[in-house]
Amino acid sequence: MSKVAIAASPISRMELPIFFVVVGVIISGAVALVAATGDENFALIGVVLLGPSVTAVLLTALTIGRTGLRQLVIKQMTLLFGVQWYLSAFLAVPMIALVAIGLHTVFGGPDPQFFRSSLFPQIVFILVISLAEEFGWRGYALPRLQVRLNALQASLVLGVLWGFWHFPGFLIGAGVPLDMPFYVFMMWVLPVTILVTWVYNNSRSVVTAIAMHTSANFAFGFFPLIPEMTGTGELATFWVFLGVVWAAAIAVVIVFGPTHLSRTKPRATIAPRTDAMAQGSTDKLAGTIAA
Repeated sequence: MSKVAIAASPISRMELPIFFVVVGVIISGAVALVAATGDENFALIGVVLLGPSVTAVLLTALTIGRTGLRQLVIKQMTLLFGVQWYLSAFLAVPMIALVAIGLHTVFGGPDPQFFRSSLFPQIVFILVISLAEEFGWRGYALPRLQVRLNALQASLVLGVLWGFWHFPGFLIGAGVPLDMPFYVFMMWVLPVTILVTWVYNNSRSVVTAIAMHTSANFAFGFFPLIPEMTGTGELATFWVFLGVVWAAAIAVVIVFGPTHLSRTKPRATIAPRTDAMAQGSTDKLAGTIAA
């Protein structure tokens, strides 16, 4: 598996820890803003404007420069991948949700009541959240984690970090479903991280990560899955959903393999440059996703 190098510097050698610390500080700062002002919308705007994606852009600019920014923001927005990855990214989580809702209903659950509201403003909001996160989580952090870890291991590490990134929001009732224990939320984040890695590694595009993140939030917002959307406040449907989504994630690992989560492509990586390599042309090599 080829690994493309980026310029050696104190920041580049510590870029992943810096990334995770910075995004953690930002979300914690947003919680402090809520505590101080009581304005959740103001805090949310701060997270969007200074969240994982913006942090990734700033670190990329510092460590790689314009070539890295083109790779992160432009080349990883490619649409040149198979239609099966479009379908998987957009439909996998909603279909899993519908299967779970159907199973719960068949085995004695109440008839589902789907949320009816204006779709457009909700979808725009959900899409903005996904854009504010996915260039950071998948476009930046995942290829760097996959240098030393296989795709499954990198997914589990990123899933833990991504999940706990939501914990300050959980403390104030924002960014995490209401009336849901945090450990239950984490049980959802881990398998969906595997699924997002799967579509990302096979498409080499942040577009699929954004699409799956958006479709998952859409399912949470419009399907009777989470307690606040069931009408009864129960978690039973979500437990069934967790069983189905874990089954889907395990099936992906078995079929596509834990090393790359792909049968045709090596996992996407971006590796640090050594000082010796840094003597060459940074602009030509920096930040390219290994193919």
